[in-house]
Amino acid sequence: MTRAIVSSSEILSDMLGVDQLVAFRDLMEPVKEEYGDSSFPSIRYSKDPDEVAKILASRLASDYNIHYVDVKNLKGFTNLTFRCGDLVKAVVEWAKNGEELEVPKTSRPLKIVVEHTSANPIHPLHIGHTRNACIGDSLARLLKSRGHSVVTRFYIDDVGRQVSIAALGVKLLGIDVLKESQRLSIKPDSLVGWIYAVTSTTIDLLNAKKAGNSEEAEKLASTLARLKSQDPGNFFDKLYTALSSLENPDAAVADLNNRYEKGLEPEKTLIRSMVQAVLEGFKQSLEILGVSFDFWDWESDLVWSGLVGRLVEEAKGSRYFIKYKDADAIDVPQIISEEIQHDKEALSSIRLPKGFSLPPLILLRSDGTTLYTTRDLAYSILKFSQANADKVINVIGADQRLPQLQLRVALYGLGHRREALNLIHYDYEIVRLTTGSMHGRRGEYVTLDSLLTELSTRALKEVTERNPSMSKEEAMVIARSISVGAIRYFMVHMSASKPLTFSVDKAMNLRESSGPYLQYTYVRAVNILEKHGKVDLNSVDPDKCTEPRRRLLVKALKTPLVIAKAADDLAPEDLVSHLADLADSFNTWYEQDSVIREPDVGAKELKALIVDIVRQSLGIGMSVLGIPTLRRM
Repeated sequence: MTRAIVSSSEILSDMLGVDQLVAFRDLMEPVKEEYGDSSFPSIRYSKDPDEVAKILASRLASDYNIHYVDVKNLKGFTNLTFRCGDLVKAVVEWAKNGEELEVPKTSRPLKIVVEHTSANPIHPLHIGHTRNACIGDSLARLLKSRGHSVVTRFYIDDVGRQVSIAALGVKLLGIDVLKESQRLSIKPDSLVGWIYAVTSTTIDLLNAKKAGNSEEAEKLASTLARLKSQDPGNFFDKLYTALSSLENPDAAVADLNNRYEKGLEPEKTLIRSMVQAVLEGFKQSLEILGVSFDFWDWESDLVWSGLVGRLVEEAKGSRYFIKYKDADAIDVPQIISEEIQHDKEALSSIRLPKGFSLPPLILLRSDGTTLYTTRDLAYSILKFSQANADKVINVIGADQRLPQLQLRVALYGLGHRREALNLIHYDYEIVRLTTGSMHGRRGEYVTLDSLLTELSTRALKEVTERNPSMSKEEAMVIARSISVGAIRYFMVHMSASKPLTFSVDKAMNLRESSGPYLQYTYVRAVNILEKHGKVDLNSVDPDKCTEPRRRLLVKALKTPLVIAKAADDLAPEDLVSHLADLADSFNTWYEQDSVIREPDVGAKELKALIVDIVRQSLGIGMSVLGIPTLRRM
């Protein structure tokens, strides 16, 4: 069936002069089930939809030897319906050849960079970073499955005030983060997160006292009391006293940041060693989640290599260079009015907000240090050039829409039109919690590590109750896989443009719409096949293909197409929705149409074949989403 849809898109493309990728994407689910299994809006491309249906049916048979599909026209839509018995015969022959489901490869493979997660190295990965990581990794997996060459990158944001605040705390404590975390048996990112929260809160408290803001000082003092109670190694009093003795803590942070950006010692070694320790913590967490990167790019390397400096000089030589609020800047509004407004392709790609004027992009602060958007300009060019990329996808929060728009306009104005038009800001909304908001500066967040622990604990209880004879080691491995499946499913099941409220109960639901539910359904299919034994393809009776069996078979066979379309549309949530629907359909069907208890051999082997197709379908879909498949639960 996958071949029939792909072949149809090739024929429609050739017949109507439509781009094949467009034709493939337009072969969609009909509005009503009775219309067929797939539908193409031929009225959109042809004045004679009836002729489109007639030619499509004829060419499928003559050019591709596909005889298991009916093609009919209805209200300007060309609808495809797969005939029950004939489809089964085709699947049997396909299976006899040892073939399995696979995602159709794109006709135009691209080199694509996906940059994602890129969390500030100042505290552990929290639930917001987790959504970023799950979205970014799922996009990379989808694009790879479609046949694109994909490079994944993590941007280490080690230049800036936040990192310098954490580094000031580490400096005043006089510790080596990695060695100290090993001594205390805690993750290094957790240790730095606590130091950062204490340092930033103490600085804010000292400033509030100087300003005479007693109400704010009281709130901050309460926060510090909580942080003191969480002291991992009797550090609090020493750190608080050292910060209080500084004449100007803010100036100390700024000086540290300035010197690090210039690559001066001892600040260079101090911050590098601290950030490397935090990254070790990140990697431990991400490895459990099944997320890895091809490149870890240091922001400081961009500065020290001279790449950022050359970009600034390039900007200064541009006619769009201006002074804005006494700072060096690029005149973004002028680039829009003089160039982008007259470039239809750029307008379509960059999508400027209507009725909203973008401000200039500031390049340098008054003290000569660069802004993160300046460094991001250089990094964008690097990502394209190093991979010779056709597209670069930045998975970055929706709160960065303005800087990302400024970035693309600035690239365009500086002569980097190709980069500007092929840089995609894949924005995502925040993750809300039922327990309240998060504040990294105050050490208030739900970490990926704590989430994995909580979900694994729940899963372990369920697994051991269901399998009392299972070894503790096996039960723990299964429980961890369930927790990963729960997180990865939940983080991408909704469109990234919608805010997400994380619910442990919903994420762990074994009865519907969750990662564990997909895992349970996959295990159920595996268990059925283990009890049944190898499918006897020679005994499959196509005449036993009832309509409920046909619908389930077609839905399962569509999975590779859904994956391909989800990749083309950068929409992992579409695949999640399909897999959840497939799991529902399979579980409902099996409860009414058992395989093991079926007395008729031909029907039994047909049903076992359908189960195997469902197993394959769930397997490839879950793999693309990074959801572990299990054989026991």
